[in-house]
Amino acid sequence: MKSKKRLIPFVLLVLIFSFIPLGAFAAFDDYGYNPQGRSFKGTLDNWEAFIHNQPAAAWDPEATDVMFLERKWDKCFAPMLTGEIPLQGAWQRAKLWQYLSGEQAGWTWRQELEVVYSPNQPIPGAMELTENEMGIPGFYCVKFKEWVTGPKGQKVTIEDLSVDSGIIQKALKAGE
Repeated sequence: MKSKKRLIPFVLLVLIFSFIPLGAFAAFDDYGYNPQGRSFKGTLDNWEAFIHNQPAAAWDPEATDVMFLERKWDKCFAPMLTGEIPLQGAWQRAKLWQYLSGEQAGWTWRQELEVVYSPNQPIPGAMELTENEMGIPGFYCVKFKEWVTGPKGQKVTIEDLSVDSGIIQKALKAGE
């Protein structure tokens, strides 16, 4: 009877994984890009290399003075990767960080942001992004947070902007 009790968690685990699409296990390539997951995790230099069709460079996830980038976007935003206009409501989230060196050794600079595409209706309280910044008008930064953390866990906030999701949804509905 004891062996059957141990088998139940294993069977549940197999059942759970059998319902997860295979795309959920897709790997990141040398750049840090995962097309099935619509995500990227690597260096800012490798993101630029990926966009400009240049070779990826090897990188150390613990390196200092290297800008790291993690991006995630929805299906509506995906056309932006090929230079096409996204759909209304498209979003992208990004996290950047850099382990600092020199006099700032032990400190980490961080930034998080989220942008939403609302070409027909401004999003109140959000920061409008220019055509130069995004390639097309109609994007709004609805979250922007920048801070540094110290070697002893201290946190110094540099900037913090966050628009309520209800305000974003109202603007998107009004722009339909």
